[in-house]
Amino acid sequence: MIPFLSRLSSARATWRMLTATIAAVGAVAGSFAYAGLTPQFVGEPAATFVVDVMPAAIVNAVLDTLGSLAEPASFLLALTLVTVGLSIVVFGALQLEAVADVQYLAVSLSGGLVWLVTALATGVPVAAVAAGVPAATIVGVVEVAAARDPLSVRRDRTVDRSKRATLQAGFGTLSLSGLAYVAGRRRTPDSSVPYLDGGNRPPVAERALLTQAGDDAFDLANAPGLISEIGDFYTVDINTIDPIVEQEDWSLSITGSVDAEFDLSYDELRDRTADRFYSTLRCVGDDLNDREMDTAVWTGVPVTDLLEEAGPDESATYAVVHAVDDYWNTISREALERSYVVYGMNGRVLPREHGHPVRLLVPGNWGEVNVKWISEIELVDERRAGYWDERGWDGTGEVETVAKIWSVDHGDDGTVTVGGHAYAGLEGVETVDVSIDGGDTWTEAEVSAPLEGEPRDVWRQWRYSFEPTADSHEVVARAIDGTGAVQTEEPSGSKPDGATGWVSRTIDA
Repeated sequence: MIPFLSRLSSARATWRMLTATIAAVGAVAGSFAYAGLTPQFVGEPAATFVVDVMPAAIVNAVLDTLGSLAEPASFLLALTLVTVGLSIVVFGALQLEAVADVQYLAVSLSGGLVWLVTALATGVPVAAVAAGVPAATIVGVVEVAAARDPLSVRRDRTVDRSKRATLQAGFGTLSLSGLAYVAGRRRTPDSSVPYLDGGNRPPVAERALLTQAGDDAFDLANAPGLISEIGDFYTVDINTIDPIVEQEDWSLSITGSVDAEFDLSYDELRDRTADRFYSTLRCVGDDLNDREMDTAVWTGVPVTDLLEEAGPDESATYAVVHAVDDYWNTISREALERSYVVYGMNGRVLPREHGHPVRLLVPGNWGEVNVKWISEIELVDERRAGYWDERGWDGTGEVETVAKIWSVDHGDDGTVTVGGHAYAGLEGVETVDVSIDGGDTWTEAEVSAPLEGEPRDVWRQWRYSFEPTADSHEVVARAIDGTGAVQTEEPSGSKPDGATGWVSRTIDA
């Protein structure tokens, strides 16, 4: 056999591919150890690529099938693509070394090529070194171990000896990956954020609202109070790794059909008179009894204050809201005028996961309208399709009324208490009816006191206790809004414009 063809035999290639895969894993681990879950991590551009190129039909199928697990699955796919891509790069370097018959050529080639690919992908050459060095090191360890056995490219090699060196490197990489995970988590920005005034508790105005909500809340088993803790508040967006936007680098542009376009910095926004208010967010993909619905105390500036300064044309009946992560959505002028540019949440600086430093808050509309990491409000004369519109959704309107059954508590006296939260958008929740016989008869439940202030876009808790008369009861709940309208019984899935129907649960006695 021709010598260089012998060096490219399938048996040798198989173990070179395994070495390349281990080196790629080491490169990804090294990148994570240095960057954490930030845009400098090599997995971030891959995650963006997955989101951008995946067809809408596949996106929707994944969302329908996996629900809240869709985002982790997308991230896992991105990491797989990165690992496969870097494996091919390192494998190419190993094959070139075999053809050239130059010992240790693959070490420098692997490190250099992995660095180059990572630098091009992330745009951060310095951070890319953290991927290139581990790849080169792992290839070098395998080559040195093989040469001592002796398996230099200048000598006859045996596959068994190559196996041993590769497997040893693999076990070592797994151990180092665990350490890299710990280091990367420490590098990932902390979700805990400071209070708005820099003190050790919320400012006075926000604290008063939080206290009121705490006093009025029911103590429901396995359910939140009237205010959701920041760490428990649902998050849905197009990112696997959220963008990092520093306050001093942020600005908001008001553009389009206006008399005077202008930019607003973070400090200028904070200098304006702010409102503090309760508001509930519900994801348009939230199924009837899922938990993608939460409430917070928000701090922000009414958008009308900004519009007065910009002077929008009368013909500008819509606004396209743009974000730093290239997300966008279109809302009506009416919805925009009741909106807020928000920088505080529960008395704290707006967290990264919720759009730090500033997001849009549109009371009464589905969550997808409440654009995070907002960068521009463009006034336009006609409606444009938004990010999710292009993918078959239409959740830019007002939310559907819903009553959730989240809590079941069996008392020592034999009674059963069921409860949950009800939400009706801008109309507010007036009452909640409960049936324990599958909807044949109804009883009005106890509801928590309405939280004061405007807008009325706030959920209320409800609870109802009964003595079981059978082994099990089919409990159904429905909400009645402030206009007297009863939540529709007609069931529908969340796609394209939000789930409808009555929630029911079979409760054992």
